[in-house]
Amino acid sequence: MIGWEDVDARARGLASRLLTPQAIAALRDTGDLRQLSQELSRLGAVSEEVPGPRGADLELALRREAARQLRVLRRWLGPRLDVVAVALDAEDRRSLRALVRGAAAGIHADARLAGLMPTPTLPEGLLRELAAQSSIRDQALLLVAAGHPTGQALLAAATVLEPDLFAVELAIARAFAARAVEGARRDGRYLRTYVGDVIDAENCRIALLLAGRAGGEPPGPVFIAAGRRLGPEPFERAASAGDPASAARFLGSALGDAEMATLLSRHADEPAALEAALEARENDALVREARLDPLGPAPLLLYLRRLRAQTVLLGELVWERDLEAAP
Repeated sequence: MIGWEDVDARARGLASRLLTPQAIAALRDTGDLRQLSQELSRLGAVSEEVPGPRGADLELALRREAARQLRVLRRWLGPRLDVVAVALDAEDRRSLRALVRGAAAGIHADARLAGLMPTPTLPEGLLRELAAQSSIRDQALLLVAAGHPTGQALLAAATVLEPDLFAVELAIARAFAARAVEGARRDGRYLRTYVGDVIDAENCRIALLLAGRAGGEPPGPVFIAAGRRLGPEPFERAASAGDPASAARFLGSALGDAEMATLLSRHADEPAALEAALEARENDALVREARLDPLGPAPLLLYLRRLRAQTVLLGELVWERDLEAAP
């Protein structure tokens, strides 16, 4: 069994430096980017004030500060780093989703980077290079060249000039799940439960998307194995239900979880809201587990999620001020 006591104590120390809700509320009252930069520096959210900031410069400073916090944790983790790769891979999954969606929609490179958090396998420089690519295939080729573990899977899904975005995101999800399951095997019960629940949530998201998809399922396997409660048969039934509302009912019944059933039904035809609600549910589960087992991996996983949430929220605030300053 892997011990977490020392790194949990350090994660709690880092978490105490995250901004309080009151501090974030006060930041919303800042008048412009310069004032926001000054306040972020004073609060320690960036290492130093960004002079004469553009939105892109200030958000870059936020990403670099998040990356610095991750480097600190990596030094403490030692041989446990492979296990915590579950959480870092989840950050990569979120970042790659945002980047391929940005490429598909033709969004400006700086905007594609909003709220992304650098990791050991997706450092700041690689994130910026990926954001600058004009196509998903070019992004996949860059990932392969960088040796990223998702690169080959993404390249296989992006063989045509305009790949199916659903198939691309499915490739990202499957690559994440494979690595997460392998990492979770090296720890005890909770990490395996955590990964199983994350895969169940991903399968629910996929099934709801398929139920509302006019073109039907893409070629190849879709269901991601190794979830905890959702098997392939109820998944297929939900995916072929014909509409998201019916799919949500099938999924809720199969999971045997009234709270999850309500969540799926409420956001069945709202993919973005569903992603946010599933993430909030995972966060709540981590909070409960951290209280039940304060010496397990949950406090560390919870800190990583809170760090990302702060990076996203502050990045959104930066871009709000940047848009207000635009002529």
